Amino acid sequence: MKKVIGMLALVALVGNIANAELLKNFKYEGKIQVNAYATNNTADNDADTQDASSDVDTRVQLNMGFDLNEDVDAVVSLVKENRQYGDTGTANGESIDAITLNSIFEQAYLNLKGVFGFDHKLGRQYYGNEGDLVVFYGPKGWPYPAKFGTTAIDAYTGWYKTGKWSMHGVAGKALNVAGTFNEDDDTDLIGLVANYDLREEINLGAYVYEQKDYNDGAADLTLDVVGVKAMGKVAGFDYTAELAKNYGHQAAGVNYEGMGFLANAKYGMDLAGKITFMGEFAMGSGDDNSTDNKIEAFNAIASDYRPGILWGANVAGLKTDGVTANSGLTTWNVGAMWNPSKVEKLDLCAKYVYLAPTEDKLNGASIGYDTVGSEFDVAATWNHSDNVKVKAYVAYFMPDKDYATASGSTNDDAATMLGAAFTVKF
Repeated sequence: MKKVIGMLALVALVGNIANAELLKNFKYEGKIQVNAYATNNTADNDADTQDASSDVDTRVQLNMGFDLNEDVDAVVSLVKENRQYGDTGTANGESIDAITLNSIFEQAYLNLKGVFGFDHKLGRQYYGNEGDLVVFYGPKGWPYPAKFGTTAIDAYTGWYKTGKWSMHGVAGKALNVAGTFNEDDDTDLIGLVANYDLREEINLGAYVYEQKDYNDGAADLTLDVVGVKAMGKVAGFDYTAELAKNYGHQAAGVNYEGMGFLANAKYGMDLAGKITFMGEFAMGSGDDNSTDNKIEAFNAIASDYRPGILWGANVAGLKTDGVTANSGLTTWNVGAMWNPSKVEKLDLCAKYVYLAPTEDKLNGASIGYDTVGSEFDVAATWNHSDNVKVKAYVAYFMPDKDYATASGSTNDDAATMLGAAFTVKF
């Protein structure tokens, strides 16, 4: 079985298996996830209408790696996440053709080690970290979106580390549209990230990204995001803080000027086990004037910041939803996680999330609400082992009445979500 998996990995990467030596030092790991959930009132916040739903999402991930030679190794990742339980046409399961069609090689890259003193990754790859404010390509983690969701980018990344410094650069293509040599509608990404580990109390970082959307026959769109980060541990508190600023232009004379901010902290202590208190604040600027030449709402490249189970499953980044997406989002949350000493395999977590538009006016007129609402989440995780985990959770979103009205609802009844998630690693 191990050999078969290795051959599949090699086919995905280079298209032939002529030399079995190419599977040298072959290793693999994987994960199977099942997320079952039921929702109510999420469509219109009206308990008098029937909009309850229930689904079971599945995802299988298989990550494989092997050496091509002493200087180069390869990584291939296979993901299948298309199916929900009971999908139409699958009463008798999926055919092998359907399984093949929907099993996607999300990663397939080479890692050149130590060339010019640093490492080079070439090919389709995950990039960034889960929950990142600005850019993340990879498997979407908790809180899970519908059918999970996995992205990757075709790119070159270069990685360098010396002493307390670590740096990397990325140059990739998020979208390629067929065209001639002289015309293009592609979306490209370039970026540079640097970190300096000063001491335990503070680790400093800075980054600059540019996403360019080519527009054949019209002005190209250039979105720049420049940011700084700090993280560390002070007096028992773990903290992070990040400030990001938009530059670039959407069209001739129309410039990006948005700003985003994210800060959080947590503190752990012994209390009949281990308890950790958490707090977070985030703000994305909004645009109160859509007729001028400034885009003041904060824009990210591919944000994975998702506060709340219900809200985070549907909306990513520091924007409100489709009601007034350019009004920005201001949100904060507080919570606690407890691992009782008498039940060491159990983790209990509760969190309260507050959500509001950063700007409550557009072109001098009110958008109709000054608060989105609040969400209360509770989750319990049973850590049977390092390889088997079960999570049960409840989410309760209470919309502001004016927000519900602006969304087209005649009521402001709470939206709910009840679920169970299973993770098996191998």
